[in-house]
Amino acid sequence: MPEITPLPTAMPARMGSNSGQPVNRRDGILKVTGRAPYAADARPEGLLHAVFAAATIGRGRVTSLNVEAARAHPGVVEVLTPANRPPLALDPDDKPGVFAFRVEVLQDDTVRYAGQPIALVVAETLEAATEGAALLAPTYEAEPVMAGLDLEPYVPESVGIGMPTNVAKGDVEAGLAAAVHRVEETYETPAQYHNAMEPHAIVAEWDGDKLTLDLPNQAPVMSAAGFAGWFAIPPENVLIRTPFIGGGFGSKAIMTGSQILTILAAKLLDRPVKLVHSRRQMFGTVGHRGATRQTVRLGMDGKAG
Repeated sequence: MPEITPLPTAMPARMGSNSGQPVNRRDGILKVTGRAPYAADARPEGLLHAVFAAATIGRGRVTSLNVEAARAHPGVVEVLTPANRPPLALDPDDKPGVFAFRVEVLQDDTVRYAGQPIALVVAETLEAATEGAALLAPTYEAEPVMAGLDLEPYVPESVGIGMPTNVAKGDVEAGLAAAVHRVEETYETPAQYHNAMEPHAIVAEWDGDKLTLDLPNQAPVMSAAGFAGWFAIPPENVLIRTPFIGGGFGSKAIMTGSQILTILAAKLLDRPVKLVHSRRQMFGTVGHRGATRQTVRLGMDGKAG
């Protein structure tokens, strides 16, 4: 038999990167032993719990909510709906920055997508808030859902993080017409959802016009300024504490409507309020990477490369 050449055992040379290198995680022991504190572990004195009722249709409007039943449930402190939601300093239908969503903060009875918050129930316990939200028993006037990639195309104001929708250089059509070889292919990718091990959570507490937030956040400085804008306070009045993040994929850098509603409830009730997304709710309000369809056209002049 021919001799077997053993594989090299030496570590590959580093080329200015830690990729492929054995690296100890400084937070690893805390995480695997359950000692790493996450946002949902915060329990300030007087804490209330919030749960939002999520739309169960894809498009339309809410025609009724049984607010009386929810308010009457033992432990329920407040129920926020479009009828009584206190004002905010910004318009939720605007896009305040490139790293921002247009958000749903009970500005009206419109349902724009399945899973959208349509009411917020605040209670002394998580169980009471959950049961109160179920008692709302919403009814809807449903409209045809607009979904998929075969709808009438439109040109948005911008794409991605504020990039222009069209960028052109030269005469593409003329170049393709003159090409000796042409290739045109269409590629599609499915929707991808931000569903990290740690669900989105927030604990909001006010002290006068100073706001303290415990939430998993990948961009605390940018987010502090963003939250400050919604409540017309200076950015330096917002303290964000985010010691550990159990996965984010970018979704924990952008403000959501449920976070803003939780902060609003804490201000209204003058008590700290906690909201933690259920696993099912992670497919709604926290954003996702939409499905794509991309047509690539290439033209070549026929010269040998």
